[in-house]
Amino acid sequence: MKIPESAASPSRENYSAILWFGVAGLVLLKALYNIILYPYLLSPLRKVPGPPLGNPLTGVFLTIAKSEPGIIQRNWVESYGPTVRAVGPVGVERVLLVKPEILEKVLVSGWLDCPRPDFMKNILGMVAGWGLLTVTGDEHKAMRKVLNPAFSIPSLTAQTEMYYGPIEILIRTLKSQIQDKGPEHEGTVFHMYDWMSKVTLDIICETAFGYKCNSLLDPHNELAVAYEELINLQSGENLARLLVFINLPGAPALLRTNWAYEHRHWFDRTPVTKPLSTMLDSARRIRTICAQILASSIAESSGVGASDTASKKDIMSLLLRARATEDMKEPGQVRSGAYRMGDDELIEQMLTFLGAGHETTASGLAWTLWLLACNQEAQHKLRAEVSEIISANPRPDYKTLKELSYLNCVVQEGLRVLPPVPVTYRKAGKDIWLDGVRVPKGTLFSLPIRAINTWKAVWGDDAEEFRPERWLNLPPTYHPTFSTLTFLAGPHACIGKTMAIMEMKAILAVLIANFEFYPAYEGQKAKPTATVTMKPEDAMPLRVKPVSR
Repeated sequence: MKIPESAASPSRENYSAILWFGVAGLVLLKALYNIILYPYLLSPLRKVPGPPLGNPLTGVFLTIAKSEPGIIQRNWVESYGPTVRAVGPVGVERVLLVKPEILEKVLVSGWLDCPRPDFMKNILGMVAGWGLLTVTGDEHKAMRKVLNPAFSIPSLTAQTEMYYGPIEILIRTLKSQIQDKGPEHEGTVFHMYDWMSKVTLDIICETAFGYKCNSLLDPHNELAVAYEELINLQSGENLARLLVFINLPGAPALLRTNWAYEHRHWFDRTPVTKPLSTMLDSARRIRTICAQILASSIAESSGVGASDTASKKDIMSLLLRARATEDMKEPGQVRSGAYRMGDDELIEQMLTFLGAGHETTASGLAWTLWLLACNQEAQHKLRAEVSEIISANPRPDYKTLKELSYLNCVVQEGLRVLPPVPVTYRKAGKDIWLDGVRVPKGTLFSLPIRAINTWKAVWGDDAEEFRPERWLNLPPTYHPTFSTLTFLAGPHACIGKTMAIMEMKAILAVLIANFEFYPAYEGQKAKPTATVTMKPEDAMPLRVKPVSR
């Protein structure tokens, strides 16, 4: 009996159907494993306390995205303890850490085994350059070694005088715009974050690159406008959209291409990708300006009259002189494996200086002014300390600023209560044992900076309150490295920490000596929003009055 060919063997169409059913089945099984079997039944972290796993697909991700930055993490620490397990999209586990001994293992002794996760590096790279914030290991060590001299105390001492040109423009501008100048005037409302962003941009451009940005007087300055557009993208909703896109295979590489920039209008077609169009445009304009500044600095340092630039104190001049010194050495004099920062690397560092040294300082100042506006006693006490100093010398030097005790308390407390970066992340590069629990390779570590800075186990029941005096009598539970994590710790700690603190001190000292700050309206509440950094959603309106002499 002859068997029909169609019955003897499956057709090509049948093979295709079987193949697709098989692939679909494997995908389904993988999804079920990731979102149900592993987190509920198999994960070695399943007994670590934490919030309910939430939606099987999104986990706690949407809860975090919709909450005030850092608050949901602080609530979890209060409810579940110092080590908290939370499950994100498609079963991805994260562990929140606040204990000093565990933070030390992740950030210091085991830093090479706990790198930044890829999504974080990609976001930082797009908005703040592929420089010191995105590299790790030997490359990070070499890069930091090259940059360290520019952030040394002698360099910062020399740069302090450069802060005051922009600060004095700020003071004059605010005074000229205050409408009622009578003794009983109510003052004028200013959006202080916007002004802090302008003054810190002008300062970082001058101290880092020797470049006069002049955003305080020129509202149309191209660099200031580009940064304003980039910073205005910050929101939990936009962060969620960005994370969805950036985790797609090949998406980060695509966004770094000229093709993506030239076709950026395509991203406007869907709500998920629309912010990418603005981000690509703003980032490209900032990068172009940085390249122009660098070219000008190189030409100035190597052309006729280059000897006149030898005394320049900005960071770029220091780096270019150091590079020139290395280039002049004989081959035998150059250290084996020495790291040379080329023009492309310098541009990436410029983006990092601008991104990390401008917006974070502006946010820190805006939050501190808000906290002082809500605590008039602290504001009066600070004014009493700085007014005499400013009257005697309107441009106090590094040493004078460093010795102002209550000013230091105010800055440290402001950065503790409302840190410019509320949370950061690491991932387990291998299986790690923490607190007697095996943390599998690939697990996300959430370092909730705002929760760490206000952990009641360290700071007491008033941990969330702004009380500068606490820095004059620190609690016995205080750890000098890990009880405040505003500037991180270990090899990846912020290289510009001292510079940021001194800049904040100079700006606050002069502002408080000249103005009184109050909430803009009765019942005003802080409105933090964040992607990478935490800034005021409403640009921090405050009522400003001149100090009565």
